[in-house]
Amino acid sequence: MRLLAVDDDPLILDLLPIVFRQANLPHITVATSGPDALETLSDPEVEVDGLILDIEMPDMSGIELCRRIRQMPRYRHTPVLMLTSATDSTRIERAFAAGADDYITKPFDVKEIATRVRVAQRMTEKSVHAPLLDPERMSGGGLAGEHGFSIADPVRLAHAEQLILPFALGNYLSQLSRRRLDSCTIFAVRVTNIDTLFATTTAREYASALCGIVNAVSSVVACPNMLMTYEGDGVFLCITQGTEAPAWPEIEDDIQAALTKASLSFDDGRIMDIKIAVGNPVTPNASRNQRVKKTFDRARDRAMSREKIKTKHTGSGAKAGGPGLFPS
Repeated sequence: MRLLAVDDDPLILDLLPIVFRQANLPHITVATSGPDALETLSDPEVEVDGLILDIEMPDMSGIELCRRIRQMPRYRHTPVLMLTSATDSTRIERAFAAGADDYITKPFDVKEIATRVRVAQRMTEKSVHAPLLDPERMSGGGLAGEHGFSIADPVRLAHAEQLILPFALGNYLSQLSRRRLDSCTIFAVRVTNIDTLFATTTAREYASALCGIVNAVSSVVACPNMLMTYEGDGVFLCITQGTEAPAWPEIEDDIQAALTKASLSFDDGRIMDIKIAVGNPVTPNASRNQRVKKTFDRARDRAMSREKIKTKHTGSGAKAGGPGLFPS
């Protein structure tokens, strides 16, 4: 595995080659700044399989460097690990939104950094096939229901920086400190008619619908540091950090209203009927070993329970919304 490490601290740049040689990863190049790194990556003779970027650097931050690297076709899927000091917590969400896959806090454990680079590489290789959908560039036409991927597949959306891949969101959650967990809110949004939406839309229409849902959730939650992922099967997982969470269950009505106002439409002008269910929020598990799976499972289950409740009440003629319908 060929690595490029970028840091303005000469001590770090001296240490990393030693660390990775001991971990049987001897092929590492170093750069002292963002511009130097971009020059190296632009060289067609250079091949890089993983990137380690310091967040805080003069001239160009690691976040901006990550964003520019993701714009380079050769490195769109290359694993990126951010190095951050303990006081950089407010920048971590921005780093993930810029395209980072994981991060590690200085001072770092020498064994952990090599392990996390290898894990990021394996997970990135698995997620390369997640389609990147850009409705602004996708051509119209095509057959409804033929998308080139299954309804269960996660997808990425161009121009939706808050939407990251599931494994990256899990990495973010797994490393939150106990202090940051106290101000963390996690909830799931389920598109209740995803089967119909998938079957009746073209690829471009489907991408437009998912983008519209992301925009509706983002506008209602109004948390600049919110991170989201689309797991497939109509499920979005959302994490907010350091901000007051919106009221539940009103958030569901507000997101539904935002979708109605957006008037998302098929290419022929017909308005899409998109229905969502929002599970009430969960707090993350304190244990790092089980935090991601158990927390995401609970958030997902609550959205599914909310969907069942709405279906039951709608079928009986009762109002689907309103307080008291969310599972505890």
